[in-house]
Amino acid sequence: MSDFWNSIKYIEFIDSLKENSDEKYREFTLNLNPNKEKIIGIRLPNLKKEAKNISNGDWKTFLEVSYKNDQGYIEEEFLRGFVISNINDCDIEEIIDYIDDFIGGIDCWSVNDSLCSSLKITKKYKDRMYRFILDNLKSKNPWRKRFSIVMLLDYYISSEYLNDIFNICDTVKDDEYYYKMAVAWLLSICFVKFREETLAYFRDCNLDDFTYNKAIQKTRESLRVSKEDKYMLKNMKRI
Repeated sequence: MSDFWNSIKYIEFIDSLKENSDEKYREFTLNLNPNKEKIIGIRLPNLKKEAKNISNGDWKTFLEVSYKNDQGYIEEEFLRGFVISNINDCDIEEIIDYIDDFIGGIDCWSVNDSLCSSLKITKKYKDRMYRFILDNLKSKNPWRKRFSIVMLLDYYISSEYLNDIFNICDTVKDDEYYYKMAVAWLLSICFVKFREETLAYFRDCNLDDFTYNKAIQKTRESLRVSKEDKYMLKNMKRI
């Protein structure tokens, strides 16, 4: 991997990715992301490996060049997110600046969720990242809100944050489909880890009908939920 990045080197790099395109995976990714037309077809483990190599070099210049010479492929978004998630030679405030810039351009659930799951640095700076999450929940951008919900799902489902999570689900609203689905997913995992508390929440919550029913559905789909609970939850669905 080159330590020297400019427009020519970057375009050559993207061309090298195209040479390793997996057509079946490209179709799979296209089906998952119908709003994304430009997909090379590179599996995420391979992109993470490329991002790791980039992160060991001049990653700052790579990000600058990548943004300026973006070819419109979803893989470029994945790569930038993975490179940012690998940053370990900056203080947390600078890292958050990079994350903030990145999520401002997200328009795809898979890019969003891959970034979230890769931001392991959250475990080291849990309080600071939590404040960042809360700030993004105030945004009018539904993708910033989804980022926050998925971050809660990945790193904050614990007794310490559980009541905050329920309050967020009840009070932070957005009509965007992918935001509501993230809330439903978050609550389904809360049920798996904190059954009694989440069941009590389901029985007295302010979720809209769509999000509530999706949360019930996703909980019932979990392999970690008993048959008895699935039957009970089925009868709790709103008509």
